[in-house]
Amino acid sequence: PVLADAGLTALIEPINTRDVAGYHLHSPEHAAEIIAEDGIEGLSLRALAREIGVSHSAPARHFKDKQALLAALATEAHEKLTRFINKAANDAGDDPVARYNAMGKATIRFSLDQPAYFKAVQNPEVYQRASEELRSAHEAYLETVKEAAAAAHEAGWNSYEETMTLFTFSTAAAHGTAILFSRMFQTGTFTNTDLLALGEKVIDLVVPPHSSLCKPKGE
Repeated sequence: PVLADAGLTALIEPINTRDVAGYHLHSPEHAAEIIAEDGIEGLSLRALAREIGVSHSAPARHFKDKQALLAALATEAHEKLTRFINKAANDAGDDPVARYNAMGKATIRFSLDQPAYFKAVQNPEVYQRASEELRSAHEAYLETVKEAAAAAHEAGWNSYEETMTLFTFSTAAAHGTAILFSRMFQTGTFTNTDLLALGEKVIDLVVPPHSSLCKPKGE
């Protein structure tokens, strides 16, 4: 997606011959690489400039400060995550419960495959001065999940509960598991554990893999 207001695509164009050697730069990905290596605390405009090989002043022409850079990265992350879970749902077929189950599993897979982008989505600093683009991307993601939860509910998933309760519970399960994995990975808690397989089992406990496995209340 083109995020001209956030200044992301501007860094793809050569600022001058000293700043950019080519046209292949993609600032969100480079910012994500910095976070992956040094954490969010290691991200700065100077670090981004150093990573992509431009002058220290170049990123400041497109991002006011670190928070603006994080907001741009989080916007990109929300859009990537939304596309990722939508693809997983489509790959799961037409059954609404199976589709929602796949979206939960895809959320965990995204956090493992794209840890820097996932950290950007979760970072509280990002939302202190959220741009209109970030708010829009965040709301689009939530609406995507809500609609899928409602469809799964209509298809028989915990039909005796309110949709908002189910949406909140299932979203907390997916994101909570992903956050737990990201924070506990280096503590030894999950040593020799297939995190994706474990995460998928957690999702199966919350949302059955198919509507045929949904049980009426009391069973």
